[in-house]
Amino acid sequence: MGPPGTGKTKTISTILWAMLMKGLKTLTCAPTNIAVLEVTSRIVRLGNKEKMKIDNFLLEICPRDLWRSLRLQENFHDLSSVFLDSRAEWLLPCFMPRTGWRHCLCSLIDLLENSVSKYRSHIEDILEKMARENESSKQDIQNMPEEGEKEYHKGGWCDSEALKEALRVLPFKGYLKDSFNKLSGDLCDCIETLYHDHPRNSETRRSFQCMLEVVELIKILPALINCDKDNSDIWSDELLERKIQDGGDPTLWREELTCVQTNTCNKSKFRLARSLCVQELRYLVDNLDLPNCYSIKEIQFYLLQRVKCILCTVSSSFRLYNVPMDNSPSDICWLVKKSEKLTLDLLIVDEAAQLKECETLIPLQLPGIRQAVFIGDEYQLPALVKSKISDNAKFGRSVFERLSMLGYCKHLLNVQYRMHPKISKFPVVTFYDGKISDGPNVTTKSYEKRFLASKIFGSYSFINVDGGHETTEKHGHGWKNTIEAAAVSRIVQRLFKESFSTGIKISVGVVSPYNGQVREISEKLGKSYDRYDGFSVKVKSVDGFQGAEEDIIIISTVRSNKAGSVGFLTNMQRTNVALTRAKHCLWIVGNGTTLSNSKSVWQKIVKDAQDRDCYFDADEDKDLSNAVFKAVIELDDADNLVEKMDSLDIGKPRSQKSRSKYRS
Repeated sequence: MGPPGTGKTKTISTILWAMLMKGLKTLTCAPTNIAVLEVTSRIVRLGNKEKMKIDNFLLEICPRDLWRSLRLQENFHDLSSVFLDSRAEWLLPCFMPRTGWRHCLCSLIDLLENSVSKYRSHIEDILEKMARENESSKQDIQNMPEEGEKEYHKGGWCDSEALKEALRVLPFKGYLKDSFNKLSGDLCDCIETLYHDHPRNSETRRSFQCMLEVVELIKILPALINCDKDNSDIWSDELLERKIQDGGDPTLWREELTCVQTNTCNKSKFRLARSLCVQELRYLVDNLDLPNCYSIKEIQFYLLQRVKCILCTVSSSFRLYNVPMDNSPSDICWLVKKSEKLTLDLLIVDEAAQLKECETLIPLQLPGIRQAVFIGDEYQLPALVKSKISDNAKFGRSVFERLSMLGYCKHLLNVQYRMHPKISKFPVVTFYDGKISDGPNVTTKSYEKRFLASKIFGSYSFINVDGGHETTEKHGHGWKNTIEAAAVSRIVQRLFKESFSTGIKISVGVVSPYNGQVREISEKLGKSYDRYDGFSVKVKSVDGFQGAEEDIIIISTVRSNKAGSVGFLTNMQRTNVALTRAKHCLWIVGNGTTLSNSKSVWQKIVKDAQDRDCYFDADEDKDLSNAVFKAVIELDDADNLVEKMDSLDIGKPRSQKSRSKYRS
C-alpha cells in the first residue's frame, strides 16, 4: 500500500529493474496510459542513471492515436523506442525477405567472397544487353526513312542516353567500390535499426557486439579499396577469390579487429579485414536469424515474445492472449492453431485500488503468471462508476480492496518524500492514522519555500473568500465560482511575475473538484503562460491530478452557500488526493463559513487551519482583496446583480444591509 508521496512509482521501477537483471519476464499494468508512461519514463531514467541502455528490454503497448500525439511532443524521443507500434514499424524493413537483414548479410558475404566472378557476370550481362540493343538498332535502321538514316550516320541517334549507358563499362575497382558501398550502406541501416530496437537477452549479446565490429570493418574496407598507393596486389584474383574458412573464435574477434586497425601493410590489412568481416557476417546469419515477416502485426508478436518487460493499461493487456511462447515461429496461420501462450514471471498492477475487479481480471487471467503484486492506495480515488445501482452493488470495488477486506497482509510504504510537513500533517493524521512519517528530504530547512512575500502564502494556508457565489453552467453542468476563479487567477499571475523576475522555476497546479470551475479558471488564465519555459501551470479536476505533483497546488473548493451544502466535496478519497499533490506550498481558496457548516471532512480542514494559525481572510492581502473586489463588481449574472442592489441603502432597514467586506 502506497500513500501519497511514498514512492509507489519508484518502488515499481526498482522491482522491474531487479527482475530485468535476473532476466525474468514481467507485465506491468495501470488504469491509464499516463500512469503507464510515468512508470516507463521512470525505469528508462533509472537505466540512464546506471549507464545502461534499457530501451531494448522494454515494450509499451499503447493506442496508436496516443503514439501519434506523443510524437509531436519534445520528450517523445526519450520513450519512442519502447512503444510497440513504433518499434514494429521501424523494424519491418529488416524483416522483409528480399531486402531485409538476411538479404543484406548474404549479399555482402557473396560480394566479399566472389567479387571477381560477380564482376565477370556483370560484364557478361552488359555485353548481352549491348548485343540486344545493337540488334534492335539494326532493325530500326532498316525501317528508317532516308532522312532518318542520314541523321543516324551523322551521330544524332548515337547521342541517345540508353546507348551511352550501354557503352559505359565500369572497371573492376569501380564495380567493387560501388557494389560494396551500396550493400554495406543497406547493412549499416539494418544494423542501426536492430541495435536500437531489437530485444536483447544473454543469447544475443554476442550478436550485438558483432554488429559493432562489422560496422568498424565496413569503415576500414572502403579506404583500402579506394587506396591507389602500393595496393596492386589487393586486386589479384587469388586474393579476392580466396575462400574464407569458418571456425573462428568469436571471443577473439575484438582482438583481431584491433590487429586489423593497427596493421600498416595494405595487402595484409585487406586480407585480414575481409576474412574477419566474412566470419562475423556468417556468425550473424546463423545466430540472429530473423523470421520473414510481411506485416507489422507479425513483428509485434515477435517483439512481445522476446522483450523482458511489457507495460500497458489493463485493457490493452488482452492483446497478450494471442501471443505464442518464445520458441514459437512467427507465422500468422500457425498462431491461430497454437494453444501454448506467452508465460510471465511477474504481474505488477499499479493504482490497483482504482481498478474494478473485472478490469484487473484481464491481465490476472493470462496463462503462466507465477506471481502478482498489487500497488495502490484504497484511501485515494476509486474506480469510476456512474450508475448508482452499480455503485451500490459494489461494482466499483477493486481486487485490492477485496483482498484487504479478506485480511491479506498489506505492506505499507510508510515514509513520504513529497510534501512539506505542514502540508502532510492533516492528511497523515486524518486518513492514515499517523502511520506515515516525513522523509529526511522534506524536513530540511531548504525544502520550505516562500514564493510570495505576503504572510497568507506560506507552506500551508486556507484563504477565506466569502464574497463568492456558486452558480451552475448552462444546462446545469458543473458548479463554478467566478470570485474564487478571479482570486486563483490573480495568485497565478503574481507567481508568474515572481518567477519571471527572479528566474526561479515554478510549477503550479490548480485543482478543483468541479469541471465547471476548471473551465472557468482555464479561460481566465488563457495560454499566455505557456510561452515561458521557467513557469508551468496546469488546471485539472481532482481526478485528473491523481498521481501528479507540483511545487504549488491551489485548490478552489467552489461551494459558497449558507446551508453548508458541499456536494461530493464530502468524498474523503477525493479530498485526500487534492490535499496531497503539493510539494512546497498548498493554498486552499474557499468559503470558510460554508465549509465549516458542511459537517464533512472540510469542517475539520477549516478547524485544523484555524488551530494552526494557517487560516487567513483574502482581504489580509491588499492585492488579492482588490482582485476579489473587482470580480464582484464585474459580475453580470442576475443573482449577483441582486446582491449588489441589496448592498445599497434603497428601501431596506440598516439591519438588512449587506456586510460583504468586498463591497463599499
